[in-house]
Amino acid sequence: MNAMSARAQPSMRQRLSRVLGGIAIVWGLGMTAGVGLLTHQVLDDLLDGALRESAEILYGLVAVADRDSNPAPEGMLPAPPHQENLVWQLVDRQGRVVLRSHKAPESRLTERQTEGFTEEALGMWHVFTLPMRNGHSVLHVAQREDTRRATMWLAMGSSVGLTLLLGLCAAWWLNRGLRRELQPLLDLSSEVAKLDPLHPQAPGLAATRTELQPLVDAIEGLTQRLAQRVAHERALAAHAAHALRTPLAGMDAQLAVALKEAPPQLQPRLAQTREAAARLRRVVTALITLFRTGGELQWQDTSVSALLQRLPLQDAVVQASGTDILPCDPDLLSAALSNLLDNAVRHGARRIHVHASLDGTQARLTLRDNGRGIPPDQRERLQQALDAQGPQEGLGLGLTLADMVARTHGGRLQILAPDRSDPAVPGAAIALHWPVHAPDKA
Repeated sequence: MNAMSARAQPSMRQRLSRVLGGIAIVWGLGMTAGVGLLTHQVLDDLLDGALRESAEILYGLVAVADRDSNPAPEGMLPAPPHQENLVWQLVDRQGRVVLRSHKAPESRLTERQTEGFTEEALGMWHVFTLPMRNGHSVLHVAQREDTRRATMWLAMGSSVGLTLLLGLCAAWWLNRGLRRELQPLLDLSSEVAKLDPLHPQAPGLAATRTELQPLVDAIEGLTQRLAQRVAHERALAAHAAHALRTPLAGMDAQLAVALKEAPPQLQPRLAQTREAAARLRRVVTALITLFRTGGELQWQDTSVSALLQRLPLQDAVVQASGTDILPCDPDLLSAALSNLLDNAVRHGARRIHVHASLDGTQARLTLRDNGRGIPPDQRERLQQALDAQGPQEGLGLGLTLADMVARTHGGRLQILAPDRSDPAVPGAAIALHWPVHAPDKA
């Protein structure tokens, strides 16, 4: 896993959802402010217009009224108790209230004598003043400021609520449409995750949107080039391995003859040379086996003990324990064991314990030896290199081949800590594990 995939990647859907949500919120707030200001201005003008028209109507009524009629006590127009949204007063030049409506205050609403509006008269009224034609009195018509504010806030609140509701509905609709349109991209990602470029018979990718077709074409082109390159490298490696096997067999035969004819002082060196050639031949055999399979396994129920007996191994005692039968590709597992056992011997092991286990879902093969072992820091570094499938200094061909065999089976290789509870094998510990497949399903 590289550094980019190790941390959470930004989501296109989340980012676009946030952008669309932000746009909807900003749009809603802007519309709210605009509608609120417009509503406030319009309502203020409407209320002022209603106040002016009411004053003009009352002006006409007062002008034509019979002034000799008897006014009500305290100058209040006689009327039954009722709720007034508008109040009015007729005030003479001395500031006395001559006549007023039922809810109008007894004192004059404002000192204004000319036509126009007065804000906050007595701190609670919005007044329009209209002088009478006789010049002896003025007419004050007023609304309560709290009533005007309540009306404005009600209208503004309704407009704001409706605007925000529409904005939220728009954001939900946009997000829903976004998810629906991004779903083909998610489906394509799932198909790409299942794509195996080394199996051309597998179904290809399907572009369900026009915008995805270039991406599908690029991915298919990449997989084709990758498959061609892998096939070329496999063929080249297989040819090289086959080309090496014949001269190695000839070298072994010549070294065997040389061992018989050489003087005693040269025989140890010749024996070491023959053993090195044998190890090289086993590596070549493992490579040929890997490239022969090409990822296609021949699953069989395999006896681990019988497999170990067929492996040529000198200078070490191999002890098998646990389950004897494991489902696997015997040729590949034999190549992996051969390289792991050879590694153990080259690092000083003279006793190797091989334990096989099968728990129903996982097959596991663990090798422990009494060699020099692997230091903890190097063990961690080698494991990281195996997991990353990348080059790493100190990662030998034996571990690499064994890990390739495990991964071909769908599993992996693990470098374990030494088992201190078993003094017979305190050295290196390697485990191969893979999921179980029935042989008839291969």
